[in-house]
Amino acid sequence: MSTASEQLAAAIKAAEEATAKVDALKAESRKEDLATVKLLIERHAFKATDLRPELKATRGTAAKKAAATKSAAKKKAR
Repeated sequence: MSTASEQLAAAIKAAEEATAKVDALKAESRKEDLATVKLLIERHAFKATDLRPELKATRGTAAKKAAATKSAAKKKAR
């Protein structure tokens, strides 16, 4: 039987290996997804103006929330 510290070391090593595998798969998946996106953009002749609203929707939400919070805080301070 192995001790608790040996089991812990084995579990930590397995977790590190799993994390490395997940990172490698994410990188590979990203490459494949980027190729798919490029293919779709070319196929449908999308322009930057077509894609801009879709990209802003995902990027700007946190900034909008922060701006709203700041303005509300300023109103209370007055």
